[in-house]
Amino acid sequence: MPLTVCVNDQQPCYSGNETIRGRITFETSKPIDIQDVRVTFSGCAKAKVQKVKGSAAPTTSYRSKCMLFEKDAILWHPNGETVVPGTYEWPFEFVFPSQVLGSSKWPETLPFRSDANHPLPPTFAAETADVLRKLTCNIDYQIQAQVFSPQRGFLGKKPPLFSEVVRLNFMPFSARLDMKRNNNSSALYQQQKEQVFNLRSMLLLPENRGRSLKLQEKIQSWLSSSQLPRFSFKASFTCAYRVIQSTPLPCFLEITPLLEDSSVTSPPEILMQSLSITVLSQTAARAAPSLMGALSGQVDERIEILSKTSLGMPVSGTVDLAQVFGPLIFRHTEVSFGTFNISRTYRLCATFVFECAGNMRTFDVTDIPITIFADFGEPDKIQSSVEHSPPSYTSGSILSTETLEES
Repeated sequence: MPLTVCVNDQQPCYSGNETIRGRITFETSKPIDIQDVRVTFSGCAKAKVQKVKGSAAPTTSYRSKCMLFEKDAILWHPNGETVVPGTYEWPFEFVFPSQVLGSSKWPETLPFRSDANHPLPPTFAAETADVLRKLTCNIDYQIQAQVFSPQRGFLGKKPPLFSEVVRLNFMPFSARLDMKRNNNSSALYQQQKEQVFNLRSMLLLPENRGRSLKLQEKIQSWLSSSQLPRFSFKASFTCAYRVIQSTPLPCFLEITPLLEDSSVTSPPEILMQSLSITVLSQTAARAAPSLMGALSGQVDERIEILSKTSLGMPVSGTVDLAQVFGPLIFRHTEVSFGTFNISRTYRLCATFVFECAGNMRTFDVTDIPITIFADFGEPDKIQSSVEHSPPSYTSGSILSTETLEES
């Protein structure tokens, strides 16, 4: 290659505020007219949103391109003179920023970020679709060297004679979580949802426990339900809202009998018949307003963490689900982030089905937001998606799609 970019001691992943040094080498075997030689260090977020109509191919594309930062330098300016054959070399130096430089005219709308100087997002590449939208997203950081020839006439800027790019992986410090700083840090990052269940049944009577009701007893229970013994219990689900990539999800189920609200003196047996825990990974993108209007979309991917049926498992007190069923791990390479036109967020959902005194009760926990962090202090282990082909997602459900269109 006549033009090469060499980064000194290039790191597998950068995190911001590092000084990046290197050199640009240009080699020519014949005289050549050169206007200048430039080097540019930039970060860019590109999104493409397409409508999908039924089983047909995607229709019109809506695109957006947001420069997260851009720094450039002219290394050599012969100003159109003829350069003799030989090898030429120039050093360069940049500082990797940790925040976007500048602001955006995008409106402030979740899950995106439009505030000035928000943290740089990580390197990212994804292509995903559902029945309504197809999204193609890329966040790229690169050092580009270019050699330009003299401009002749007024026909617009000519493309460079030679161009070479080196891409850099980036994972911001803001996306890393140090769980070792505090031994009780897992307890600090917990959130809880709970629900109280009330039931009435003849099977709550001590003499009826462990048997089934006859048909006549069922009819009698239905006709005089207000006179039946009553029992209440509270189900609580606790999980972490900050999770490190590819580490177990701490999840707890707690069953608390509410005897003060019950007519029975001792709690009956509560059986967990089934449970399901899933994580919804949402990729969101929005395209800039144009003559065709503007378009945004969100595509969800359902990731199953745990699914058990026909358990018949007695539950009381606090149950560590990881201890009972094994580590609850979902392996996903992308951390949570948001920037001008692209975001990646996660939500946790859980469903429990209980049986008590012949009654079935369902405890639904929906859309608990969780934030996925990279492992603190181990950038070498962070694998960026740009090193591989963009992941192919299959949406398990369509939960939300926002559209803004102008004729």
